[in-house]
Amino acid sequence: MQAIPYTDAATRDAQAKTIADPVAVSSSAQTSAGDYGAGLAPFFAALAGWIGIYALFLIVKPISRRAVTALRSPVRVTIAGWLTPALLGSVGMVALFGVLSLALGFRFANPLGTLGILMLASFTYAAIILALNVWLGSVGQFVGLVLMVLQLVTAGGTFPWQTLPAPLAALHHVLPMGYVVDAMRQLMYGGDLARVGTDIGVLLLWLGGALALAAVGVTRMTHRRTLRDLQPSLIG
Repeated sequence: MQAIPYTDAATRDAQAKTIADPVAVSSSAQTSAGDYGAGLAPFFAALAGWIGIYALFLIVKPISRRAVTALRSPVRVTIAGWLTPALLGSVGMVALFGVLSLALGFRFANPLGTLGILMLASFTYAAIILALNVWLGSVGQFVGLVLMVLQLVTAGGTFPWQTLPAPLAALHHVLPMGYVVDAMRQLMYGGDLARVGTDIGVLLLWLGGALALAAVGVTRMTHRRTLRDLQPSLIG
């Protein structure tokens, strides 16, 4: 029987440490939030913007039937239907930014950029909900609610989107709220501004595409008028 090899105290101590913690882990971060609340702020701010626009379209008529009946320019009718909720939503975003910075005391590495992203998000959300309403009516309003629920999961606001199943992970790269969250994180915490440029580009694509789709829908409405459209409500 062979003798147990002799080891000194230093070797035994090193062996014990290796057995107790066999894998060395190193971590690094490009940037970090100040606390847990600041970490969640971008997600809930982006979500609040969608909820605000959704609620506005429950109150404000998306498209004026009188303007459509009068054969106004479809582009003008679309812009008029989009601009009011977009501006009201942006006012809400300014108020939200004030709550985040003044009432809650969150610090922003780039405050003007963060405010700009919030307002761009409001403009984009308004265009999307408008297009859904123009093409699908009340069903489109319901689809807007479904999209909000999907983005609760896919935006990557409360947990890493990389852990999602493949179909939902694919939606993360498509739906706009994830880009709002990412841009806010980079601007709020002092991250990579190049990523912000990509996020802004995607939001602008959503904005332009949704407005164009809404304008096509309004044009279609002017070509398919009914007798009811010829006698619209005085408040329509």
